[in-house]
Amino acid sequence: MKIKIWGARGSRPTPLLDEQVKNKISAVIQRVQPRDLVSPAARERFLASLPPSLFGTVGGNTACIQISPRKGATILIDAGSGIAEVAAQMMRSLNPEREYHIFFTHFHYDHVQGLPFFGPAYNPNCSVHFYSPIPEIRSILSSHMQHPFFPVTMEEKMARNLQFHVLDHRPVTIGSVTVSWRELNHPGRGFGYRFEEAGRTFVHASDVELLQSDFEKTPENRRFFGNADAMILDTQYTLGEAIEKYNWGHSSFSLGVDFATAWNVRALYLFHHEPLYDDAKLHKNLQLARWYAQRLGNLELEVYISQEGMEITP
Repeated sequence: MKIKIWGARGSRPTPLLDEQVKNKISAVIQRVQPRDLVSPAARERFLASLPPSLFGTVGGNTACIQISPRKGATILIDAGSGIAEVAAQMMRSLNPEREYHIFFTHFHYDHVQGLPFFGPAYNPNCSVHFYSPIPEIRSILSSHMQHPFFPVTMEEKMARNLQFHVLDHRPVTIGSVTVSWRELNHPGRGFGYRFEEAGRTFVHASDVELLQSDFEKTPENRRFFGNADAMILDTQYTLGEAIEKYNWGHSSFSLGVDFATAWNVRALYLFHHEPLYDDAKLHKNLQLARWYAQRLGNLELEVYISQEGMEITP
């Protein structure tokens, strides 16, 4: 399977501000030397030498992850504002997908606000499947598209193309991928998903405020969290912020490293970024997370910052 990140922000969309763009440009200008401008090749070398916090951005869209199985239809996790970018890409495709399976971690605004802009749900030639362990999934999603908050309702424009699936404790198979789930500690209930294909495993665990019980070596925890090749994990806060915001439903990047270490995760992707953090702050947190993994002695753990456009092959 291949994984692509379309939105990694938490709480609300966070577009780059004018001042932030100017700060990036100013920082780049301060670094440039005459030798960096003598040829196109020199300019490319200079740009390639810039840190990711300057030459790029983690993006401002809220949660949406795409999974492309070896066989079978496209799978999506959540419908934050990033799902509108998925729809835009499909519109540009010469051979667009006709079937989509969307798994919801929960139904807070930042995880559903892009759904009204997901074009395939309006296309009579497409089928869109929604999944959640919450029995009221249909009425909950429909409630996000009501007058006067949106000009059309789900029932008016989408209903023919949608299928709703209430998950029980049996795994779901979509093409070559097997999907299982478990409940996570988040206000209003939240759920994580484990995707397995051909001996490779991807775990998506956002939003979650990790508990001591999540670290316990129980068979249930081991089956869900253990030995993941890649894990996207809610790491919205620093440790100090996580302590201050106890019971808000999110975790810190340092606790995320502890968690990945405890469950023998190969690659950890920091996710659900704090909207008040700019690119420089997020990349600083990434550096600290990598430093902390080394201090723990976990030299095998790869730590990355989730950013829009990133592609992952577990």
